[in-house]
Amino acid sequence: MPREYDLVVVGAGPAGLMAAKTAAEQGLSVALVERKERITDINRACSMMLVTLTGKYLEERVRLNSRNRKLCFPGYGFTVTYDGPHQDFYTWAIYSHRGNKVRLGNYEENARKGEGGRVSATYDKGTLLRSLLEEARARKVDVFNPYNVIRTELRGGRVTVFTREGRCFRGAFVIAADGRASRIAHTLGCNRGRAYFGTAITLGYEMVGVNPPEKFALFQIFLDETPSMRVWMTPRATGGTYFVMTTSLTPGADHAGAFERFSKKGFFAPWFEKAEITRTLTSAGNALSHLVDPYKDQVLLVSDAAWCQEAEMTGAVISGWKAAAAVSFALADGNISRAGVASYLRWWKEEVLDKYDYRSMMRNAVLPLCLTPDEIDFVLSLVKKSLPSILDPYETPKLVGGALAEIMPFIAGRRPDIHRKLVGMGDVPLAAVFDGCIRAGFPMPVRG
Repeated sequence: MPREYDLVVVGAGPAGLMAAKTAAEQGLSVALVERKERITDINRACSMMLVTLTGKYLEERVRLNSRNRKLCFPGYGFTVTYDGPHQDFYTWAIYSHRGNKVRLGNYEENARKGEGGRVSATYDKGTLLRSLLEEARARKVDVFNPYNVIRTELRGGRVTVFTREGRCFRGAFVIAADGRASRIAHTLGCNRGRAYFGTAITLGYEMVGVNPPEKFALFQIFLDETPSMRVWMTPRATGGTYFVMTTSLTPGADHAGAFERFSKKGFFAPWFEKAEITRTLTSAGNALSHLVDPYKDQVLLVSDAAWCQEAEMTGAVISGWKAAAAVSFALADGNISRAGVASYLRWWKEEVLDKYDYRSMMRNAVLPLCLTPDEIDFVLSLVKKSLPSILDPYETPKLVGGALAEIMPFIAGRRPDIHRKLVGMGDVPLAAVFDGCIRAGFPMPVRG
């Protein structure tokens, strides 16, 4: 027989843990079902960045309070305990393969300001998960792992969660926080109609001894590779470690070979002369458009189960908190229905769908699909000024686009071929731009 609860949460990442502990704080009986055996272990590629500490995201200005060991969300009115390390960084540097770059934030000026000049910071995700898990258990959340959830079923006004191992859990509501490859979204049919842009593949290395010119920065580097590929680098929160990852939207691309060429030859090789790999991590996930309706059959979908690619920890904990609060209201009112959780659905529409066009965020990946590496190098060489210090997946394309607009007349005169491509980038539908990635990918859910 299924175990009976007010709420069943599927997935024990930041969103699921936040939802479970929030619901339990408000007096609900909660089951948290997770497929990992060790919930706090981080076994996939993750940059572990806070988005953002210099501006608003989802109408929130996150505050990192290291003195009181809190991540503060003052706009929403909650805090998250975080007693782990962090590493401030002071610019987002976007490099061509030959070393020309655009900077969001002046590194030297920001670094002199210390905490006041940081663009954002990295944190330790395992520590964050541990804190949330401890709080959830302290509030009497029943944690069940490792169990692989395969589907849900609504019957008689209650939702049953089924696992591959034969266990069942039943609640008035379910919160699906099972990530980009959400099995629940897939089995409920929620992904029908979502645009698919490709399968993002990442091969990442934790490394010591990396020596970039800006010691504490986020680096985005366009590689001289076919198919197109980028490197992302971030400082880890501890130990002088960098996380260096190659990413592409083309499964089968030679990530290991690309990293070898990037780190051993050319402009960036001096950064890695004394570097050593301490750990290798991978990830794979589909790039889908936002889920228009994150509710079906008394299941609320949150964070990456409903987002495109950009929820990050900030969006994860906010969406988990909002969904749990909505379930609490519904149960208090005895309104076990879509109308009962209207506060979450309204928030999703007004603060996510209406304000954040996923197509703008996906434009971050368009440039290497439209220009050759040499053409990107030429364009970046023309941007001389530092752009505002910000780490935001939606604002950054606007800032970079504004900088490119200023140099477009020069490009038109010097390289009309590149000018035509840049002008056309905004007119070509995303489906056409990503056509090769779409055909190369695998849009069914990826499960680890």
